[in-house]
Amino acid sequence: MTIPVAAHLTALGLVTLDVLVRAARIRPLVPGTTNLSLGRAIAVNAYGETAAALTPGRVGGDPARYIGFHRAGVDSAGALAALAVEALIDWVLLLAAAVLLAVLFGDAGAAGVRRLLDVARSPQGRALIAVVLVVTVLGAFVARRLRRRLATAATVPLAAAWQRARQLRWRTVALATALTAVSMVARTAVLPVLVAGHPEIHTGAVVLGSFALLYGQLFLPTPAGVGGVELGFVGGFAGTLSAGDLAALLVAWRVYTLILGATLGAVLAARVGLARSLTSRRYSATSSVKVRSQR
Repeated sequence: MTIPVAAHLTALGLVTLDVLVRAARIRPLVPGTTNLSLGRAIAVNAYGETAAALTPGRVGGDPARYIGFHRAGVDSAGALAALAVEALIDWVLLLAAAVLLAVLFGDAGAAGVRRLLDVARSPQGRALIAVVLVVTVLGAFVARRLRRRLATAATVPLAAAWQRARQLRWRTVALATALTAVSMVARTAVLPVLVAGHPEIHTGAVVLGSFALLYGQLFLPTPAGVGGVELGFVGGFAGTLSAGDLAALLVAWRVYTLILGATLGAVLAARVGLARSLTSRRYSATSSVKVRSQR
C-alpha cells in the first residue's frame, strides 16, 4: 500500500492544527497571566511531548511543561492550576469519546479484538506478547520510580493552585473544552486519513482503533506505548495489509503522532540551551575584560 502525497499533506495539516489548538487552549487556562504568547505556549507543550515520548506512561510530560511554564514567567501556582484543569477536561472528554465510539463502532471493535486474539494464538503472536510483557514490566518499574521522585519533588502549595483555578471563568473552561475536542478529533483523524481509500479497511474500525492506539498509551507503562501499540496495529490490520504495508503505515503514523512533536520539543530545548550557553560565555568574556581593564 502506497500512501498518497495528499494523505501525507493532510496528516501534516492535522498535526499542525493540533499543535496550534493545544497552544491556544493552554493560554487562557493560566490564570492571571498575560505574557504567555502563542509561541511560548507551543514551546511549553513541545517540551511536554518530548518528555512524554521518552518516559514510561508519559509521566514526564507535565513536569516538563511545568518547567517550561516557569521559564516562560508563569508562577508555580498558576502553572499547576492550568495543568490540573487541562487534565480534568482531557479525562472528561476521553471518557465521553470512548463511550460514543463504543456505541457507534462497537461491532467493528469486537471484530478487531477477535482478530487480535487470533494473532495472539499464533507462534509469532506469542513471541510478540512475551516481548511486550517484558517491556511492560520494565516500564512499570521505571514509571513507579519516576512517579515517586516527582511526588517527592513537588513543593507547590495545592491550596494556592486551587485558588488560582477558581479564578477561571466558565466561558474560559468551555472554550478550552471545545479546543480540546478539536485537538482529539485532529489527532484521531491522522490514521483514517493515511488509510483512506483502502477497499478492505472499515472506516469505523479505523477511527475506533486510532482513538484506542493514541489514548491507550496513557495506560501503558512503556515510553510511547512501545509494544502494546505495535501489537494493536498487528491485530487491527491482520488479514488486510501485508507485513511491509503494515510496517510502512506504522512508521508514518508514528512520525505524525509522536516523532514530529517530540522532535520539535527537542529542537526548541536545544535552542534554548544553546542560547543560554552563548549568553553565559559572553558574560564570562565581558567580566574577564573588565577585570583586566581594572588592573
